[in-house]
Order: sequence, then C-alpha cells, then structure tokens
Amino acid sequence: MSTVSDQIEAYIAYKQGLGVTMRSEASVMRQLGRFAASVGHVGPIDVGLAVAWARSGEGHAEGYEIKRYEMARRIHDYSCALAGIPASIPPGLLGKVSNRVTPYIYTDEEVALLMKGAAGLYSQRDLTRAPAYATLIGILRATGMRPSEAMALEDADFDADAGVITVRNGKNSRERMIPLDPSSVEAIGAYRERRDHLRTGRSCTRLLVTAGDQPVSISGFESAFQEIRCVLLGRGEIWTRRPPRPYDLRHTFAVRTIVGWHEAGEDVNALLPVLATYMGHVSVVETYWYLTGTPELVEVASSAFDSFAGGGLPWRR
Repeated sequence: MSTVSDQIEAYIAYKQGLGVTMRSEASVMRQLGRFAASVGHVGPIDVGLAVAWARSGEGHAEGYEIKRYEMARRIHDYSCALAGIPASIPPGLLGKVSNRVTPYIYTDEEVALLMKGAAGLYSQRDLTRAPAYATLIGILRATGMRPSEAMALEDADFDADAGVITVRNGKNSRERMIPLDPSSVEAIGAYRERRDHLRTGRSCTRLLVTAGDQPVSISGFESAFQEIRCVLLGRGEIWTRRPPRPYDLRHTFAVRTIVGWHEAGEDVNALLPVLATYMGHVSVVETYWYLTGTPELVEVASSAFDSFAGGGLPWRR
C-alpha cells in the first residue's frame, strides 16, 4: 500500500508532465506527507487526514486552511482515479475557495493618464523618481512584464540597436528576450537621456533608478501608484471593486494582445504559445490565468462562436 508521500509524488509528477510548474505548491503538498507520517496515518488520504492537516499549525488564515484541504482533495481524487475507485473527499467541506477578482483592464487613454500622473510626482529631493515611475508604467503596458522583472532590469539589459529587452531573472530564474515596438525603444531611450542628465552624466547600472541610484522598489512604486491612480478618479469614476493595481497592466497586455490578434483575423489559438513565451510562461496553461473572466475576451469568444455557428445564434438575431 502506497504511503501518502508516494501519492503526493505521483500527483506532482503527473502535473509536471503536463507542463505545470509545481515548485511552491509541491513544497506545501509535501508538508502533508510529513504530517501524515508524524500522526502515523497509513493508506490513502481520507477526509479526516485532509481536515486535520488543513487545520494543523497556528496562525493560519481561514483561506489558507481551505486551500490546503483542497490540495489534499485533489491528490486524493487523482489517486482514486488511478486505482479505479470512487473519490470520497467532498469539495468545499471547509468552505469555498475565494473567487478570483476580475482584473482591471486599462484603456490606452487610462495608461496615458497614469503615465502623466507619474510624471507629475514632483519631489525636490528626488528628481529621478517621476520619470522612472512614468517609464515603468509604460514598460509594463508595452511588454506585459511582471513589475518585479521590470524593476530588476540592468541598464545593459536594454539594447536599443536590436530593439529588445533581456529579462535575466524572471520567475523561477527563467531568462527571455522581449522584442520591443519602435515607439517603446524611442521612449526608453528618451528616459535614459533624461535620467543621465538628472544624474549629471554619472554612469548607471540599473535601468530604472530613484534617489541615490537606488533601484525602484515594489513598496515605493505601489505606494506612489495609489496617488497616481487618483487621476482616474478625477474623471468621476467610482470603484465598485478592488482598485486598479500595477499588476493589472500585465493582464491588460495579455487581453489587448488577444483582442488585437482577433481583430486582425489572426489564428489566436496558434499564437497563444507565442504569447506564453513572451510573458515568460512555461506553457499556455499559465497564460490562461490572464485570459479568463474579462468582458473584452468574453465578447471575442462570443463573436468567434457566432462565426463558427454561421451567425444563426438566436441571441445574435
């Protein structure tokens, strides 16, 4: 009879075989194996073990306990499928997994307003902050990079002649080259000139810097972004959900790329691996996270299905 750890390793190997990166999740799942051994559990994962492990330890939020329970349930379901027996751990026993909040998809006008707001963040003690933040927003929208990747860029990572940015320390230490639109190359080049002028011509190793040649920090940028996005509120807009985040610019890039391909008549399904590679994903499975639940893509999907059905759908008449 296989141990819980054996069941966990089999599930992890199965998911990795599908191209799913399991680094952080696998680490948590292996905690279940150690917990089962510590309490002397023998045999398949059952509902008692799943609940006990989910609630073990101190200081865990309810949502984290729910996620741990659901991890144990998924491993149990996979093991039962292999053995040809029915699964017996019910979903949602500890509560419902939190629903995903729909990402905010910026319009080009809103991105321009954000960049203008960032450029207006005047500070006599730090003249480099405003242009760095404005350029960062532009880079995130133009490339879909993770904010941490953009902030970590070295000056040498931007090759104006080749028109590319090299991300050397992406998620899970993956490296990739990102081709840039000529307008983005020009904008980043203009920022570098402005940056070096403000720093009186001193050499710089980082691409985006603030006072004292310090790289832009996540906390500093997110704090400033709360002030920057007020330019959107100035139009009388009221947030009925979570306010827009810097990370939503990555979602915006993915959605606008798909919509643009659709409008150009491109084969979106064939191009999805290209988008996945550009965004630094191992497979399109990771990319789908950025393409779910947005009204813009629901409309694209509806139009595509309408065309597939010959325009005969009753709600399109």
